[in-house]
Amino acid sequence: MLLFPILCLLPVLSASTDPVLETDIGRFVGKLLTFDSGLQVDAFYGVPFAKPPVGPLRFEKPQNAEYVEEREAKTLPKICIQMDGPFEQSEDCLYLNVYRPHNKTDTYGYPGFFFIHGGGYQMGYSHQHTTDYVAENYAAQGMTVVIPQYRVSIYGFAATENRAIPGNNGLHDLHKALLFTRRNAKGLYLDNGRITVGGYSAGAAAASALSISPLTHDLFSQVVQFSGSTFAEWAFSKRGTEHTERVVKILGCDAEREVRKCLQGKSLKDINEAVEKAHEFEGQLNFLDYAPTVDGDFIPVDPATLIELAKPKPTLASLTQNEGLLFSIYFPSDGRFWRHGLEQEKKDAFSVEDFKEHVRTAVVLKKIFGDQHEEVAEEIANFYLATVDPQQHDKNFFLDMYAKVFGDIMFAIPQLRELRMKLKAGWTIYHILSTHTAYTKRNFGHVECHHTTHGIEYEFLFGQGVFGNTTIMTEEDEEYRKLLVGSVVEFVKTGSPKSELNPNFVALSPSRPLIYTDLSSEAVIKEPLFGRELEFWDKMSDKLHFDIVFGVHKDQKKRNEL
Repeated sequence: MLLFPILCLLPVLSASTDPVLETDIGRFVGKLLTFDSGLQVDAFYGVPFAKPPVGPLRFEKPQNAEYVEEREAKTLPKICIQMDGPFEQSEDCLYLNVYRPHNKTDTYGYPGFFFIHGGGYQMGYSHQHTTDYVAENYAAQGMTVVIPQYRVSIYGFAATENRAIPGNNGLHDLHKALLFTRRNAKGLYLDNGRITVGGYSAGAAAASALSISPLTHDLFSQVVQFSGSTFAEWAFSKRGTEHTERVVKILGCDAEREVRKCLQGKSLKDINEAVEKAHEFEGQLNFLDYAPTVDGDFIPVDPATLIELAKPKPTLASLTQNEGLLFSIYFPSDGRFWRHGLEQEKKDAFSVEDFKEHVRTAVVLKKIFGDQHEEVAEEIANFYLATVDPQQHDKNFFLDMYAKVFGDIMFAIPQLRELRMKLKAGWTIYHILSTHTAYTKRNFGHVECHHTTHGIEYEFLFGQGVFGNTTIMTEEDEEYRKLLVGSVVEFVKTGSPKSELNPNFVALSPSRPLIYTDLSSEAVIKEPLFGRELEFWDKMSDKLHFDIVFGVHKDQKKRNEL
C-alpha cells in the first residue's frame, strides 16, 4: 500500500567499461557502479520484459517484448499510469531494473531477489528500490536483484463481472517479469533454483499472491513479506469489478458487446477522469478501488484453497508495532489516498468519543450489520480501550488506538492469518517485529505516537526513508540497520535469516505459532506476536455473519464489495 514521493539516488558511473546484459530479446548496455568499499555492481535500468500494453494491448495480458540487437539500459523507465507520482508516466511502463554482481564468481549462479514495489495496487514504481544503497547492500553481497514495474489502478486491475476483462493484469505483468528473469538467468548470473520473491506492503501482498498462484508458485523458492498479505480485504476483493463497471458506464461502454475494445479506444485523459468520478468513499477502512480478484486463471479460487495446493516455501515476514499510524496521524486527509488522516486540530482534541465514532462509522458499517451495528461497534471499541489501564487513557492513547484498529484490520491480522494457514500446510516461516522506536521518536517528533509504523523500515532497507532521507544514522540506528538488512540478505542466500551476527531467529511451529524476533538495535526472541488481537478477531469472525478483516459474508462465502 505504501507509496511516497521519493528522489532516487543513482550511483555515479565510475568505470570506463560498460557492462553488457545478454538476453533472449537482445543485448543491453548498462553502467558499472563502484562503491567506496571497492565493491562493484553492474546496473541495468529500463529492461523491457513485455511489449508496451498500449492500443489493442491495453487491458490485455502482457506479451513478450520484441527482439532488438542492442539497447542502452542507463535510464530509469517511465512509471505506470497512476493517480499521482513524481516521475513521468506512460502506459509503456513494463520494464525492470537489474543489479548484478560485477564478477561472475559463483559457478552455479547467484541467488536472485525479485522485489516488488508497493502502492496499494493503485500506484507505485520501481524507482522506490532502485538505489545505490540496494546495489551495495544486496547485489554487492552476492545476489542478483530484479525490480519490476507492473500496471496499477484500473490499468492493472480492471475486471468485469462477465469476465470480458477477467482482472489481475498487474499480477500477470509480474508473472511475465518472473518468466523473463528465469529465461535469462545466464545473463543475469542467476541460479533459477534460488530465487526469492519479496515486497513491501502491496508488493508483499503481490508476493503472497505469486507464492500460491498455480501460474507462479513453482517459479521461485522463497518469499519475503514486509507488511502485506493477499488475505487483506484491500489486497483481494471484488471492489475492482464494481469500480470498473462504474467507469465503463461513465465512458458509455456499458452497452458495448466488446467492453474491452471500447475502453481501448478511449484516451488516457477520459479514462483517468472516469476513474476519479467512479471513486466512492463512505468512510470505510478500505478506501482503495482496485485489487486482485478471482479470475479463473491467476487466482482461480479463494487464496485459502490455493495455499493447500501450493508447494511450501521458506518465508521471512515482518510487521511493525502499529501499522496504522502512517495512515492516520502522519498525514492529514487529502480526500483521496490518506482518507483516514487527521488534521492537527482534530488530533489536538481527539477523545474517546471520537475513537468510538470511528469504530462505528469506518469499522462496523451499518449497512452490513444492521441491528447488530451498535453492539458490535461497542465490543470492538471496548477491546481496544482495554489495552491499557483506564488511568492511562488520554488523547495520545485514543489516537494510538484509532490507528491500531486500522493497522490490525488492514495489515497485522491478515498477515498472521495467512502465515497460520501456511504453517499448517508445512511452510517454514520466520517473523520479525520491528520495534526501533528510537528512530521514530528522533525523526517524527511532530506526531503524537511513536510506535513503529508502516514503512518505517524503508530508510534501513532501501537507503531512503518515507519522507526522503531524514537523518544521519546514530550508532543505535546502524545496529538496527545491520540486523534488518543482514537478516534479509542471509535469508535470500540460505533460506534462513540466522547468521553469526544475529542467531536470534526461531521458525514458527505448531506449538509456537506466534513466536517472533523483536528487532531494534538488538534482536530478542519473543512470543506471542499480537496474540491478544488475533484471538479477538478470530472470536469476532466466529460469532458474526461477516468477517470484518477478510471482508467476507460467511453465509455467501465471498468477498464483500465495499
